[in-house]
Formats: sequence, structure tokens, C-alpha cells
Amino acid sequence: MITTDKKIVRTLVDLCVAHGVENVVLSPGSRNAPLSIAFNRESKMTCRVIVDERSAAFFALGLALSSNKPVVVVCTSGTALLNLAPAVAEAYYQKVPLIVVSADRPLEWIDQNDSQTIRQSGALSNFVKRSYQLPMNEDADALWYANRIINDALITAVSGRKAPVHINVPLSEPLCNTVDSADEQRVVRHVEPQSTTMVDESLLNRYASQFNSCQKVMILSGFMRDVEPLRELVRCYADIPSVSVVTEPISNVFSEKTLNSPELFFSYIINYEEPENFVPDLLITMGGAIVSKSAKIFLRNNPPKFHWHISEEEWTIDTFQCLTDRMDVDPFLFLTQLKTKTTSVESSYSDFCKNSYHAATAAQQLDLEEVKWSDLKVLSLLLPQLPQNTALHLSNGLSVRTAQRLPLRSDLRLYSNRGTSGIDGATSTAVGFSCHYAGKTILITGDISFLYDSNGLWNNYLSGKFAVVVINNGGGSIFKRLKGPSSVPELNDYFVTPHHVDLQKMADLYGLKFIKATNQSSLTSVLSDFLSEQNSPSLLEILC
Repeated sequence: MITTDKKIVRTLVDLCVAHGVENVVLSPGSRNAPLSIAFNRESKMTCRVIVDERSAAFFALGLALSSNKPVVVVCTSGTALLNLAPAVAEAYYQKVPLIVVSADRPLEWIDQNDSQTIRQSGALSNFVKRSYQLPMNEDADALWYANRIINDALITAVSGRKAPVHINVPLSEPLCNTVDSADEQRVVRHVEPQSTTMVDESLLNRYASQFNSCQKVMILSGFMRDVEPLRELVRCYADIPSVSVVTEPISNVFSEKTLNSPELFFSYIINYEEPENFVPDLLITMGGAIVSKSAKIFLRNNPPKFHWHISEEEWTIDTFQCLTDRMDVDPFLFLTQLKTKTTSVESSYSDFCKNSYHAATAAQQLDLEEVKWSDLKVLSLLLPQLPQNTALHLSNGLSVRTAQRLPLRSDLRLYSNRGTSGIDGATSTAVGFSCHYAGKTILITGDISFLYDSNGLWNNYLSGKFAVVVINNGGGSIFKRLKGPSSVPELNDYFVTPHHVDLQKMADLYGLKFIKATNQSSLTSVLSDFLSEQNSPSLLEILC
């Protein structure tokens, strides 16, 4: 195979293949030419080119979420690397193993007024699990060292708490020279990681005793993915009379047996005559950040006696200010072991919570019949009509918060960039996800979030599997609902930031089929056409 003459780059590519990496997202540049050549000419790799590095990194994030495998994202030298930072931070808090590979100038030219040179080594250190700097020379010791730290980087990204890593690759000119790699004796050693995690038996007995002594247990799940076995296990826990399972939509463990609209449920019980009846003796949380603000308010104001947090983490997470036990273990593994030791406790807690949840749902359903045209009304009409097995992406702001209040079908899979909760890469993430996912990927986003990441549509990978719903209320209307911004005279100009962008022209620019709805009747009339579109990507603008 004719490929780059840079031996260390060839080592990097070979080890990525050995560790099961299949997808690479590259942005064009000169300094990263050896990386682009080597990855592109490796037949076991699928390479995609995204010009905008910020979009490229979010695209890679979506691809990693969809494939459930590490994805390499490659950039050239200089500020290109810094443009990856938002998505890398999101991947870090979402526990997604991105392999960030940045080309760099030789060390001696850093801070020497040479073009496209910044201090790249360690530039992402706050948002990656570990940073690595490859050597430049290619003698035997340097190649051994490179082999070792590349193995370490790839193992680190996927072991324990999954997270991004950063590999910085200094490269000297000439950059585009090639060799026939079949002519050389290549020695690349793949280090295979082995790990098992079991909860200590005596510790498990203590937790089981505590669990079995509680008449009121609440399991609350934050965002997660790849949870099918856990989903079934959670259903089993929901059958226990003393257990109430509350699931955030983006946790993906919801079912007909769980309470699936946490914001609706917690806002209801906050105003209940005797809210203390809902306070659990034991709170078990798992997964990532909790979206529901009402959940945080209720549990911080009404702390349970015990709080276990189950998640592979690098730090202590005490969201509700009542943590008693931190369990650095996979939730499925721990709950499976615990289930073998649980005993039935006489309790009405599960039924009590379910009845209240159903009362809140029924009350909201009556309200929806009367509610004015709004994002809540739009989602209440849209969500039940989504195709089977849709991968639903929700942008930050009103989209993900509104979905918290509505019932969802168990066949849907939900995603949202809630690691950092930024609006900057929702479109790119969803587009990247759609490239690997066999079914329909639909993004529901607001107009500001959509415009902020419009470069997410600037690529060659849009297809009929991807569709976007833009709820256009003329600005960042979530600020109208927040106590601080809504009370100041700068609200409109400095927070809501209204715009006059014609979304139809934007759809035309990127080749999306455009559909528009302005009220309930028009939405009802166009929805079937929009959701059934298979031949081209489509954009539905809904004016609210």
C-alpha cells in the first residue's frame, strides 16, 4: 500500500485499526497531510471530511454515540485544535471516547512567529482524560515509545470512565512524501486491555441490607445510552412495591412501568399538600446530569436519609447535597448483583408515586387541549407521530426541557448534548449520528441553536435518514421564562436576540426539502409528508 512516509503516523493508524477504530473525521489542512493520507489509504477505515473543525468534532461525537465505538477526529496545526474544544468538553462529560489527533509544527518552531503555531501540547488538558505528545524522530527507541503511548491513549479512552484523549503529533516537512509500506518489516504491538469489576461481597451485603430496610426507594436516572440490558433490569426494579423509578427521557431506560416525565412529576409533588410523603428513604441515582430543575429543588429541600450515586466517575458527584455512598461501578453490574439479594418489603410507595404521576399526566392532558400555540403544544402533536425506532436528538434550551413534560414511546431513543448543555453543536451531532444509524434521525431544535450550528449542514453526508424540526419563536425565548433575564430591560436585545433569517433560503442552500407550519392545522396537514420523507434530508420550520 502506498502511504505516508512518516513511520510514527503509520504506527498510529495501525494501532487504531488494532483497537477497533473504524471511523475517522478529518478537516482539511497542510500540516496534517501525513495523517490524512495514512488514514484515507487504510482500507479498514471510513474517512469523512468536515471543513469546520468545531462542526467536525461534534459530527465525530454523534458518530461515536451511534456506533458505540471510539472515533478519531483529526485537525491541522494552530487554532484548528482549539475549535475542537467545545465538542471535546461535551464528549468528556458525556463519557464518549473521542480520539483527538492534532498535527503540530516541530517543537523548535513554537513561539517563533512561524505560521499556524500555538502551544498545542496539553491545550485540551481540562477536557480530556489524558494528553500525549508523540516524538518526532523515528529511531528504534522513539518508535517503541510511540507504540507504547499510542496503546496507552487508546486503552485510556475506553477503559473505566470512557472519555476523550488528545494525541499531539509534531510533523516536519516534507509532508506529502509516500512509500510502499509493503516493502518494510513493520513491528506494531497491540496491547490488549483486560478488566473486570465486581462489587465486594461484604460491601454488597451491606448495601442489600440497607436497601431491604427502606420502605421508600427512588431510582432516578440521568442521561445514558446503550442501555438495553439495564432497561430491562430497571423494569424489574419498578415491580418492587417499595421502589419508584423516575427516568429522564434522555436516560433511555424508560418504559411503561417507570415515571417518564420527571419535570411534570416533581413539579406536581412540590405543590402536593403533603410533599414529604414522596421523600424517599433511599435515593439511587445513576447516569449523567439531571435536566429536571424541579427534581433538584425537591430533593435538595427534602433530602433522603441515604443517597447512592452509581456511575464510573473520576470525582464525587453530589448534585442533591445529600450523598452518602459513591459507587464507581457500571450501574448494570451493580444493580444486577444487588437484585440477587433484594427481598420484598411491604410498602405502598411505588403505587403512591405512580398514582400521583398519572394524576399529573391527566391534568396536563386536559391543559393541553386548551393551551395556546406553543412549543409544548407542538411537541405534544409531534412526538406521538414519530416513526418507529427514531433516534430523537433534542437541542438545549426549550427542546430538551419541554420533552421532559411529555410521554414518550419506549421504541424511541433520545439524545442531547447535556454534558455541558451548550447549544453549539446539536445539529452537527445529529448529522454525525445519522451517518451510522440505520433508522431515522430527527433533531428538534430552536431557531437560535439551529442558526448557531448552521455549519452542521455544510458537508456531503446529509441523507433522507436525517430531518430537523426548527421551532422558530424569533429568538432565545427560554430567557423570557427565566427569572433573572426576564426582569431586566435588556431582555430582548441582549438575551432573546431576535433575528430575521429566512430558513427556507438556508434549506435551499444546503439541499434540504423545506416544509413550514404556522399553526396546529397546518402542522397536522404537513406532518405526514415530513415524517415519511426518505429521498432527501428535510427541514420543518414551525412558527410559534
